[in-house]
Amino acid sequence: MASMSGSSQAPLHFDAQQAGFEMVTRGRRGLSVSLIAQDIVALDSGQAVSRRVRRIIRHTGGEAGLNLFGRGTLEGGDLRRIDLQSLRIGLDLLRRTPGLTGVLPVFWRTLATSHGRFALLYAGTNDEARPAGLSMEIMGGTETSRLDMVAEVIEQFQTGPIGMILHAAPDIGVVRQAALARASCLSLDFAGVDHLSPEGKAEARDLIAAARQVAPTVLLVNLRPDWAPAAHEAGATHAVFAPMEPLSL
Repeated sequence: MASMSGSSQAPLHFDAQQAGFEMVTRGRRGLSVSLIAQDIVALDSGQAVSRRVRRIIRHTGGEAGLNLFGRGTLEGGDLRRIDLQSLRIGLDLLRRTPGLTGVLPVFWRTLATSHGRFALLYAGTNDEARPAGLSMEIMGGTETSRLDMVAEVIEQFQTGPIGMILHAAPDIGVVRQAALARASCLSLDFAGVDHLSPEGKAEARDLIAAARQVAPTVLLVNLRPDWAPAAHEAGATHAVFAPMEPLSL
């Protein structure tokens, strides 16, 4: 994420890119995975300086598939397959803009095993066309009680060619606890954060300030574009803006 500093040469927006794949889990669940490349904007310049690949996982198979999907969680092997496919296809999305940095999602349960870490390292580095400044966004890492393990994995990757971003729940207690992971970048999803009401705005500023104390780079996801100046003033460095399209019923 160090390469995500504002650049006067960066365009305001990159072309929209998306892809996807389907798979059947070991428990015979059908899944459809969508990958959408979104602009990451440097809040100091207002320029798009990178891309974040958002991942959406849906069940397939109608009501029967929904009932099956609700029984327990996916196995670690399933999560690893999803991550490896997301990495391969996500890299293709990112390389469509030559030289561009990018962020791809990864489940903590994949990183928690040496086999999963090796698979990701090999798939992400054994590629001469890999985008410069590639980072992975750890999903679920702050939900573990072993943040010391998260810190070890982050350190292992950040000494190599792939950077690490820790995705944390937008809760000030969780954010402060995330300091134990020693991540250089913290991402927060603002989709459910009230940054419209006066009370909500004050709490959102406190949340951002706490995140900035934890990490030098703070990426806000699903931020209202009109709140970008306030977010930057509070300490956020980058944002993926929420689409402000009107809903129709």
